[in-house]
Amino acid sequence: MISNKMLTQGKTIKKVTQSGSKRHIDQLVVEKETAIFLNNVFMLSLNHTSQLEKEMAVGCLIANNKIGFKVDSVSYANHEVHIEANELCLNPIKQAGFMKPIASNIFQLTAYFQEAAILYKKTAITESAAIGSENNLLFSAEDMDQKTALFKVIGAYLIKHQTAMKGKSLLLSSRVTAELMAVIIRCGFSLVITRTAPTNQALEIAQAHNVSLVGFARGRKFNWYY
Repeated sequence: MISNKMLTQGKTIKKVTQSGSKRHIDQLVVEKETAIFLNNVFMLSLNHTSQLEKEMAVGCLIANNKIGFKVDSVSYANHEVHIEANELCLNPIKQAGFMKPIASNIFQLTAYFQEAAILYKKTAITESAAIGSENNLLFSAEDMDQKTALFKVIGAYLIKHQTAMKGKSLLLSSRVTAELMAVIIRCGFSLVITRTAPTNQALEIAQAHNVSLVGFARGRKFNWYY
């Protein structure tokens, strides 16, 4: 049985415990492959969950420093996303100053973030990303890895606003690496909130660009790296 627009498929399994075994329907993530074209030139293909294909493609090109914040058009058909945009490289954005984390806002954002992780609750294998403003969640997405989930929310924001993410918070479900932080500072995020922790190199990059970083944000607690 396929559910939620091809996001998962039910499979019969045998659950085995010390006391015995029983049949059970387990939900598995459905993967699909999408090819991304920029100005009619093939760029790459991505495997991902079956949602937000256009947003993922735009975010992927931003993350790979192929386009700027303005997208002229984006379309999806037959497992292909076609994007029309100027090809240019984005420079890292240094914030004017550190955004001080407000505890009440972070508690609210992380609560919304957890509620939005519907696919994870069904399959236990996905990662999540979201963009917040103060205590409101603007965009959220899940996928099989952190980078692809990040692509989706960046693309969703860019398609709607066509501008950098200054003053916005980025929420991530996994560790923050130097590779991810390089993307984050090019996009202009002011605050990064993760359920786990940053690497030392990621923290150094964040601090050099005045990006505030919060880790182990779970429930009503978090660590502020400063």
